[in-house]
Parts: sequence; C-alpha cells; structure tokens
Amino acid sequence: MRSSAPPIAVVCVSRGFRRRNRSTRWCRSPFGGSACCHERAPVWKGARVMTVLAPLAAVLALTLPAIVALYFLKIRRPTRVVPALHLWPSQIRDRQANVPWQRLRPSWLLFLQLLAAAALVAAAVQPVLPAGASLARHSIVLLDTSASMQATDVTPSRLGEAKRQVNAVIDQLGPSDRMTVIAVGPASRIIASVTGDRDALHRAVNGITPSNGAADLSSALALAAGLVRSGDDARAYLFSDGIVQPLRSSFTAGLPFPFEYHRVGVSGENIGLTSLTVRTSAQTRAAYLHLQNFGQQVRSVSLEWRADGHLLDVRPLTLPPGQGQDLVLPVPSDATSVTARLAAGDIFAVDDAATAVARTPRAFKVLLVTPGNVFLEQALRLRSDFQLDVIAPAAYHASSAYAMTVFDRFAPPLLPDGPFLIVDPPAGSALAGGPAVGIGRVRAVDAGDPLLANVELQDVHVARSEDLRASTFGRPLIGSLQTPLVLVRDEPFRQVLIGFDLHESDLPLRIAFPILMQNLSEWMLPPSVPSHSFHPAETVTIVPEPGATSVSVIRPDGSRRALATGAIASFADTDPTGLYTVEQVIAGQMQRSWFSVNLFSDSISQLKPPDRLTLPPTRAVAVQATHRGQLEIWPWIALAALAVVTAEWLAFHRGL
Repeated sequence: MRSSAPPIAVVCVSRGFRRRNRSTRWCRSPFGGSACCHERAPVWKGARVMTVLAPLAAVLALTLPAIVALYFLKIRRPTRVVPALHLWPSQIRDRQANVPWQRLRPSWLLFLQLLAAAALVAAAVQPVLPAGASLARHSIVLLDTSASMQATDVTPSRLGEAKRQVNAVIDQLGPSDRMTVIAVGPASRIIASVTGDRDALHRAVNGITPSNGAADLSSALALAAGLVRSGDDARAYLFSDGIVQPLRSSFTAGLPFPFEYHRVGVSGENIGLTSLTVRTSAQTRAAYLHLQNFGQQVRSVSLEWRADGHLLDVRPLTLPPGQGQDLVLPVPSDATSVTARLAAGDIFAVDDAATAVARTPRAFKVLLVTPGNVFLEQALRLRSDFQLDVIAPAAYHASSAYAMTVFDRFAPPLLPDGPFLIVDPPAGSALAGGPAVGIGRVRAVDAGDPLLANVELQDVHVARSEDLRASTFGRPLIGSLQTPLVLVRDEPFRQVLIGFDLHESDLPLRIAFPILMQNLSEWMLPPSVPSHSFHPAETVTIVPEPGATSVSVIRPDGSRRALATGAIASFADTDPTGLYTVEQVIAGQMQRSWFSVNLFSDSISQLKPPDRLTLPPTRAVAVQATHRGQLEIWPWIALAALAVVTAEWLAFHRGL
C-alpha cells in the first residue's frame, strides 16, 4: 500500500526569518550570532546540529515493520466440528480479527509498542548535541584544591562548584577526546592522565579533597607542560578562585598550549586571625593576637580564648570594614598551648582559629666573640632559644659548654669542633682569604637555595671583601662579580665563613640581614623541635635528641607518624591546622615537645576572586584547533523508552 502523504522536511528557524524565493540570501543579525546561508543549504553558525555516535545501530529500525507485520499474521488453529456457532461468539470475533491483510484497526498496544521500539532505536544510535565548551583533543583541567576553595560563598563550596563544572566538561568529551586532571595545591599532582574514560575521570574528580595550603600554580603548569608534545592539540582550563601563588620566572618563554581561567566564587567578606605569638619576659608572659576584617561590611564577632583546651575568656569584638585589631591576652604559666577561635562562623573557617605553643623551647648556649658588633648581637638574640654570651677576643678560651660559636674579626689558633660562624677572619689566620678587593653589588649564587629563603639582596652592597676565590672552605652562597662573599660547608660540621666586615656593608641595615642570620643559625644549630608556627604543608625539620630510641609526631586529628631516630628528619605531613606533638623516648622516659600549624596568610584570607589572572603567554604551536563538546542525550531517550514499555504493560493488563 503506497502512502499518498508527501515527504516531510523539518527546518527550525529562529523568529524573525521570512520565506524568500530560492535565490534569496538569508542573514541573521550579528548580535544574535552572525551567519549567512542560501536556502538550498540552510546552515547557520551556532545551530545545534545533532550527530550520532553509532549510526550502524539504525539497522534496528527494522523491528518497527516487524512489529506491524505481527499484527497481520494469521493464527493457525485446529478445526473442530461444533453443533452451533452461537455458543462460541468470542472465538468467532478472535478469528475475524486475525484474518490476514485486513485493514489495520487502531490499537493502543500497537501504538505504544511502536513508540517504545522507535525510542530504543533512537537510543541505540547514541545521538549527541554540541555542548557549550570549546574542547581540544587533549583537555588539561587544573582544579584548584587550595585553602581558599573551602569558602562557602557558593553552594556547597568553591571546590564543590568547581568539581561540578569539571564533571560537566567531562560529560562533553567526544569519543576521540582525552583529558588530564591536575589537582592544584601546595604540591600539585596528576589524578587522571590522558584518558577518555568518563567514569574514571568522574571518580578521580569526585575523590579530590581540599588542602589547607596555598595553590602552587607554577608546579601545576610545569606538570601540564610536560604532558604536551610539540604539535599536540591541547588546551588547559583552570577552575579556581584565582588566589594562587605568584608564578615563577621559568614561564617567561610561554606555555605550549592555550589557557582558560574559569573563576569560581564571588565574595570577599571574611574576618580572620592572621598572627598569634607568645612572648615571655622577666615580668610577664602574654600572647599577641591580630584580627583582620577583609570584607566591606562591619562585622561583630565573639573571640574565645583557651589554654590547653580550657576556656579563659570570651570577648565581643566589632571590626570596621578593612580594619584590624591587636589584642594582648594572658597566658598561664603552666600552659602548653593557647588557642584563639572566632565563635561566629563565616564563609571561610580555616582562618577562624589559631594555635601557638606556650612552652619555652630548650635553650642553646651560644658564644659571640667580637670587639663590638651591635648588628650581629641583635640578630642572634632574635632566636628565642639562644642563651647568648658576648665576650671580647682577649677573653676567649676554648670551651665545650657552647653549642655554637660566632667569631667576629677574630680567629683562634684552634677552631672549635662544632658549628661556628666566622666573620672577616684576620690576615694570617687559617681561614683568611687573599688581599681585599672592591666589591659593589652582591648577588645570590643560587636564588633557590633554602638558606636564602626570603632574603632579598637586590639593594645590598659591600665596599670591600677578602678574596675567597682560592678558598677551599666550602660552596659559595652569596657572591659578587669579583669573588665569593659567603661560603658554607656541611662537613665536618655545619659552618659559615663571611669574607667581609659587616661594618663595610649596608647588609645590616636591610631586612635581609636578620632573615639571613635566622636561616643560617637554624641550619647550623636547628632546634630539636621548632616551637614557632608553620604554614600548612610546610616542611618541619626535627632533630632527634641524642639517645632517642623512638620519635613520632601526633597530628591534630590524633593520627601518629613515626620518624627515623638516626638522622635529622623532615616532616611534611602538616596540612591540618592546629597543635602537633612530638614524642621522643630517651632512656625509657617520654619527652614531649610541640609546634603549631596555622594559615596566617593575608592573600588567602582576602578571599575575593580576581576577575582576571596574569598568565604566561602561549607559544606559537602548530595546532590550535578546538571543537564543540558533545552532550549525550541517548540515556534520556532510553529512560523515555522504559517509561513507554511500562505504559504498554499497563495498557495490556487493562485490556486496552
């Protein structure tokens, strides 16, 4: 039977189009998406063109005529002779209904069965729509997991919203697309590498947890750049609130892929604790706390002050927008630690609490031998665990009572067996260099050396220095165009040689000097357990006491980490904030010491996401093509087919 219905063509045209003759050119306004096309080939830029991933599955459409044919089949029954037909009316009607090639009568069952089969065929060919993302063949997703992503100005949090957006991009990957996911935190890591497995990518993204540290975007970009070869079709996407550490200069040559920044978060309304220190003097012992309102609104909060978990005081505070307040709080003489906490919660909880160690650390006896140097003496006294004795060179006698000795413009005939620092050794001594040479500006030999952390030398000058080019003392730390200026060595003990008189330099007048002396003294004579505060994920150096048979660290969450006893240990598992306890067993006795971890970062606590990030440029690459992502709709069609099958089952049992 041939249908007389004409073929149907369906074209969806946006409002405002009118039918023209065949030679007319159709154009849309550039404000609505510019495109022009002829009527014979109506294709517009931005149109959502559906494609299928499994076109061969369309052969299943043969089930539709098969279902219809089943309604024409004649049922063959055995012949029986009966005395009268009026006793079998239902059998007569059923036989008439199964006469072949009769006109097809309307049937709800047939309609529902055809509709279910059509939906299942549509799901089998796996239709997809172009999605909103512009994807490369290799998409590199950088997901920020730093402390600020715990802010709850968006639901459920900035990290939760970023994960939702990343999961939406994963759903748009095409069959030949690949994705790498990198978690950007204090130590960036690859959690899914160059894979197109959507389930694996979803599991990797959903399993990411936030860190309390800062976002090291430089290390994440270095990881991403290492995954891209020349000519690869790759693009990077950063899902972040933009609160990241400054980029290092290693990216001056640019990135091998384009980079997109997707901002997450909206608010900067936050009040936080930015510093807490305990100071002990001969008369008093007190804690110094600073609070800062980083938002644009007046905030009223309650501050709880505790010592060893016991509540000491509650203070109501009101802070104007952008203003801070300093508080001096009492510390009991027998307290081990003190904690300040803001009782009124805000959108960022990480900086609402601060902990400090109240116990005085074990003291080291240090000897300074000098004819007079106020700069050097004051810099050494900055170490709270130093008991400093100052004597003139004429009064010096070798003594084993001191853990470290500092010689200024003096060198004894026999240097001590232990850590020492010697400044401008006199001519004729064992460590003296060659004749003095004029210097000028100084520079770091290796700017990444840990001993030069936070030491800025750009504006430091030296008038003259001993010539240390021929010295075999150790490796150079600070130098100049003429000669090394500062040498350090690890063997037989950690020791330092400074080749110039501090009075012939502006170094003591710069903030770099006390920081340098702090770094050098902690390197030469590290405390067994530093009692000051560390940032989350910062490495803590722990020196086991002599005779210690076991060393372990108990974190704020109660978990325990064992350390080696035979050497200096570096403990980096410091992401949780709070009080850490170090337990050492010495001669059967338990010895405890403490250190704390706090956020204490104004740049993170400000919370306001920047609209734009200053990112490295993109190097010229061979391939810069992108394509639209794909949104699969077949699961929804399959679900609709299941609903139709359920309706057909109900219709059959209701006799429709």
